[in-house]
Amino acid sequence: MGISERRIKIIHNPVAGGSKRKRLAIALRALKKHAKKVKVSPTKYAGHGVKRADKALNRKKKKPYDIVCAAGGDGTIAEVANGMRGSDNPLLVLPLGTANVFAREIGLGTNMRKIAAMVETLKVKTVYPGIINERRFIMMVGVGIDSLAVAALDSKLKRQIGAAAYIIAAFKAVKRMQDLDLLVTVDGDEYQASQVVVTLGRLYGGPFVISPNASLEDKNFHVILMKKKGFWAAMKYGIALATGRLPYLKDVIITSAQHVKIDSPNSLPIQADGDLAGMVPVELSLDEHPLQVLAPTAK
Repeated sequence: MGISERRIKIIHNPVAGGSKRKRLAIALRALKKHAKKVKVSPTKYAGHGVKRADKALNRKKKKPYDIVCAAGGDGTIAEVANGMRGSDNPLLVLPLGTANVFAREIGLGTNMRKIAAMVETLKVKTVYPGIINERRFIMMVGVGIDSLAVAALDSKLKRQIGAAAYIIAAFKAVKRMQDLDLLVTVDGDEYQASQVVVTLGRLYGGPFVISPNASLEDKNFHVILMKKKGFWAAMKYGIALATGRLPYLKDVIITSAQHVKIDSPNSLPIQADGDLAGMVPVELSLDEHPLQVLAPTAK
């Protein structure tokens, strides 16, 4: 199923600068060239993407849209994916976020001109989201320095300087690193760790490989457990991630699972797809409903 003669509803996160609006315009020109109808609906508040997507697929008086498009970052994509739960209609992604992990993971990339050139050739791919607190997540859940940084993130600064805002937030979170005592239960087996990332795909934070054998098309989580605690350990893990060595460190365990529970004696935040998702304890499971997404064909 391509986009030719299809009706497309684009759900757009408008919290973006002029450059991102220009990137969206590039994609819109390509979509309007091929599709039967293209309608853009901006989100107005957190969680609005869920309602927008549900309404696009379940219109009572008008014909539902054939394709729902998420134009934004991973958080926007996750919202739209939640509104599409249970539907076989495909999701189209226009990456306008900071890290754009999901778009990279499905092979779409982040170059909007290249995406615009290939929109008519995209094919449906079946991927498997996870469930956290009765909601879908599309890429990963983390508890550790990443979730502390997300909790400390200045959203206004993020809009101004992008990914660098996460680095500043991570340094703000240093004082809480000693609280990172986790008990992680992976399909019944217990592990102690200072940080954990439960991922559905290979990538993390953009182009960085965190679990080489993971795939969105597999019905499994990959659980990355980092055992050592403290500032220097966090620095080591960060550098290892950036250089592709994290999965091979001796104090890092990677295992697969279908059910994960994360607990701690301390009050710690959780991040899911780069957004705050509550506090520990938390249980993660695989979604029984797959997600259909438009992606480039494998070469």
